[in-house]
Amino acid sequence: MLRSLRNSLFLTSALYLILGVFLILFPGASIGLFCALVGAVALFYGVVRVCSYLKGDGSHGQRFDLFIGILLGVLGVCLLIFPQFVASLIPITLGVYLLVDSFTDIKKSLDMKAVGFEKWWISLLAALVLTVLGVVVILNPFRLMSSFVRFWGCCLLFDGLYTLINTIAADRAFRS
Repeated sequence: MLRSLRNSLFLTSALYLILGVFLILFPGASIGLFCALVGAVALFYGVVRVCSYLKGDGSHGQRFDLFIGILLGVLGVCLLIFPQFVASLIPITLGVYLLVDSFTDIKKSLDMKAVGFEKWWISLLAALVLTVLGVVVILNPFRLMSSFVRFWGCCLLFDGLYTLINTIAADRAFRS
């Protein structure tokens, strides 16, 4: 397996595991911190883009800087002022992400079968579990956001472990 790809997958797994544990242990702080960080960055970058437009010559590319700057500024302010509204959109966004990621994992497991990896079905089962988790997250049966955040932390832990185990298995298969 390519060293940089392997290292990237190990890093992704580690980040998922760390983030999963953080979400499980500190669900309330996770939402507020997420909204504050993303809001501050979006607002700052929006101001930078608007300043870039004001210093420029008003060309077509510069007008795009103005549009993006205003859009990012509004997004940043909304994240900072209305974190609860933004937090209500998080389950759908993360659920869609989990579904897309699981569909990619299903394809990877089928690719493993095509190249003759003996235990490809384990990877397929794990990807199917992620698919179900994605659907559950989108349907969002949780009334309390902290329950959802903890559930999402569990999903990230599972995804991180799955990616780690899959990477180790693929690395061993390519070394043989």
